[in-house]
Amino acid sequence: MLLGCPSPQQATSYPLEADKKLLPADWLALNRGDSHLKYLNPSTVELLFELKNEIAQSRATPEGQTPPMSEALITLRSREMNTLCNNEMLTSSEILAKSMSPEMYNTLNTNPELYLRNNANEQQNLRGVVDDWNRWWLIDEPSPLSPYPIVSP
Repeated sequence: MLLGCPSPQQATSYPLEADKKLLPADWLALNRGDSHLKYLNPSTVELLFELKNEIAQSRATPEGQTPPMSEALITLRSREMNTLCNNEMLTSSEILAKSMSPEMYNTLNTNPELYLRNNANEQQNLRGVVDDWNRWWLIDEPSPLSPYPIVSP
């Protein structure tokens, strides 16, 4: 009752739906001239095409030989590479510059940092109630009376 209504939690995290539409379905299916690659660092582009070559070599292994990468490993590394490329593209300066307010998700959601800061302030205020209570009852300071017995002459 004292805390009031908490602000609504963020329902979905960045990226926005409009930005998700910009993402390719599979980064490994892209060619070197694709326009999506301009959002990535050159080192990430090289990693992407190295993985693409490794997968092609593994799948081109003759029937009797063991491929360098199993299909499970190919799936795992492909998923990791897609996640890396998606995150890098969505945090690139070109994509962020398109949105004038990248922290504003919609009218219902709040910035998580602001929510945490408000909660910290609220907790500090509630701890201050104890100090106020102690000052009211004059128990926040030691007694001004002498702890030694005073004998009158």
